[in-house]
Amino acid sequence: MPAPIPRGPSARNYLRIEWDYPVYTPPVEESKDGQTVARKKRQALSREEAFKIIAGDDPRPLLVLRECKVCNGTDEALLKTGADNEKTFLLSRWFHCVKLPVDVLEKDHPFHLIFTQQESPEHLFVASPDGTNQDPLESQTSRTELWESMRDLLAVEYQKKPESPLKSITKLLDKLDSIDQRMTELVDRQNEILEEDGPDSKKLPKLAQKIEKVRKELDGVNKDIVDAYKIELRRQRDAKKADEQKAKEETEVAAK
Repeated sequence: MPAPIPRGPSARNYLRIEWDYPVYTPPVEESKDGQTVARKKRQALSREEAFKIIAGDDPRPLLVLRECKVCNGTDEALLKTGADNEKTFLLSRWFHCVKLPVDVLEKDHPFHLIFTQQESPEHLFVASPDGTNQDPLESQTSRTELWESMRDLLAVEYQKKPESPLKSITKLLDKLDSIDQRMTELVDRQNEILEEDGPDSKKLPKLAQKIEKVRKELDGVNKDIVDAYKIELRRQRDAKKADEQKAKEETEVAAK
């Protein structure tokens, strides 16, 4: 199978994972005289509380990577070396991606209980923000199995399945590559003119207009990609309906 054609610089902006590194700080207790005392001894939170801390204010489903002594500081448990990881990158942008440290395996680590198998904890899993729908994965998992797991959870959490937006985004990345190529050619030509004719060349203004036009086209495609990623979460929809119902009931009570 031929190696994937490298993406241009604009498309590569979307081919990375934005990791979050949650840290739990236990509360400081106060003594009766108002003076602070030492923090509580580190201990594992309940599974429910751990997921609550990890999810934070981000309503997206979770993609959690546990580092180990071998892969520490890398994404090797998720990404395949020498393989095309583009779909993994693109799907990950619908997730809240969390990376946990090596010592999460210690029984007193606050997030120790989030794993499904305590005797042999998985390196990677996807789950709903509250820890339900957890699907443990391993670094040996094939890309096809990984993508299927990611897509299945996205279908549960979002109102729209990711297949159609994903196809649109891939086509838009192709457009970015084309625009980058044109921009490179124009800038190279601009540099040639500057070198040959100097900054007063009559060719430069028209070339500058072409470069500006391509920049605007680039901005437009980037906006289209951002819009393609906008899929409403089912939880957000349900919360909105609940708020609307509550407001309606309060209005009816006030009218009586």
